[in-house]
Amino acid sequence: MRETLALMRASWLTATSYRLGMLMSIGGLVVTILPMYFVAGALQPVIAERITDEGGHYFGFLVVGVLTFSFLSTAVNAVSAAVASGIGTGTLEAMLSTRARLVSLIAGLVGYAFTWTAVRGALTIVMAVLLGVRLSAAHSGFALLILGLIVAAYFAVGLMAAAMILAFRTTGPLPQAVLLLSGLLGGVYYPTSVIPSWIQSLSSVIPLTYGLRALRRVWLDGVAFRDVLPDVLTLAAMAAVLLAMGVGAFVVGMRYARRAGTLAHY
Repeated sequence: MRETLALMRASWLTATSYRLGMLMSIGGLVVTILPMYFVAGALQPVIAERITDEGGHYFGFLVVGVLTFSFLSTAVNAVSAAVASGIGTGTLEAMLSTRARLVSLIAGLVGYAFTWTAVRGALTIVMAVLLGVRLSAAHSGFALLILGLIVAAYFAVGLMAAAMILAFRTTGPLPQAVLLLSGLLGGVYYPTSVIPSWIQSLSSVIPLTYGLRALRRVWLDGVAFRDVLPDVLTLAAMAAVLLAMGVGAFVVGMRYARRAGTLAHY
């Protein structure tokens, strides 16, 4: 735990040395939320019937989708970015030579990225509520559980991408392809029911499809957790399988890099 906090503090100190970037990151939320609010209001009469089971209010639908996608993006990119940076600066090999556990090191390397994403997410929720979005406070715990399962499923992809960095020094198209498919077919900006039938079957193999549907029903509609249990169980099963694959890929990549002696060679 101490190692994790130390690495998170180091990332915080680095980030705060670029104060303008942090201010622009926060200011960008306003630039994002306000146009979304007006566009959602204009499209509300058109799409209302399609999202009756997921809140019925298109602005709230969008806010939950975009908020979730920001966590998803962090989960996919944070590990590989940290590993690539560590290799490039020569710090990864030094950290791995300490007595700190690998799990603690990974948590420390990505902890700040997730914390900052959570801060931005909290500010997004505050602005959305001020603009009229109604969230079920009583179901917030269930909402966080579902969000955690979504993050776990996509963190597995991040581990696979990190393994590719260790072995090949590139992630290839993996992160971009996963984010693109999830954004287009996972129901971030529109319900999956409007996707053409010839491609709609692809959305059934995307974890975000089940996660967002359950999250919106619980958080926006306030339905009981048992009513979204089938989607949650499907998401949990996907997350478990993907995590096993991701951890396995990362371990193999780490063993390969150590055997080849390339941890410090970018």
